[in-house]
Amino acid sequence: MDQFYVFILRNDVWIYIVSALGLFWYISQFIRAQRQLRVAIFNLERETNTQTRNTALIVIVILAGIIGGVYYVNTRIAPTLPPTLLRDPTPTPDIFRTPLSSPTPLLTRQPTSTPPLVPTITLAGNPGEPAPNPAEETTPVETATAVGTPLPPPTPSVGCTLQLNIIEPRNGSVVAGTITFNGTANFEDFGYYTLEANGPQTGGQWASLLGRNIEQSVQDGFLGSVNLSQWDSGPYLIRLSAADQALNIIAQCVIQVTLQQ
Repeated sequence: MDQFYVFILRNDVWIYIVSALGLFWYISQFIRAQRQLRVAIFNLERETNTQTRNTALIVIVILAGIIGGVYYVNTRIAPTLPPTLLRDPTPTPDIFRTPLSSPTPLLTRQPTSTPPLVPTITLAGNPGEPAPNPAEETTPVETATAVGTPLPPPTPSVGCTLQLNIIEPRNGSVVAGTITFNGTANFEDFGYYTLEANGPQTGGQWASLLGRNIEQSVQDGFLGSVNLSQWDSGPYLIRLSAADQALNIIAQCVIQVTLQQ
């Protein structure tokens, strides 16, 4: 049902125009048939004009109902719909066809790479027992996380503020497959924002994740999504950049995530 409302909201202008033209035509038909019915002499002529008048009246009622229904959806239903339904869908870009750009320095701080996550080694329970072979007793990262062993600390986020930040995924989190980015990109002189990644798949260069500049500001909401199921595993830097109306980059927020396949 929500999709029906979205269809009406996106095509309400054309529905109004077509309905108004139909109303104009059938109202004229109704008036013409009514006039001819008053001066009709023969029964056949009266029956024809009566049928024309009744048909025009029915269509007038239907078109008026359509116009009223569209107006009701715009004024009463539209404010209750989730904002994500009214937003244009974000296409999933083809990362391998996106031209890569050279890394851009972030103010005076440069993000440092974090070494790949290493497995946790289980030591012997008693001092007298020999330590087990690390190659045989290595605990996977998932198991270590489940029992409470902390992961290596991520690179601290760089340049993130209340006006520009990535809320999800969090800095230092482990992601896989299709990743949804949520956060904030909202300034007074906002022009557009972009999402880029730098890691094993990009060869040390920044690659656009969305394939285009997003010219709509976001406040604690959906920034975009991308399918990285074909990318190499490892640590990646995610950079959210914002530009002003003059298309100048005014702020950048960088976090680190670890991609696992």
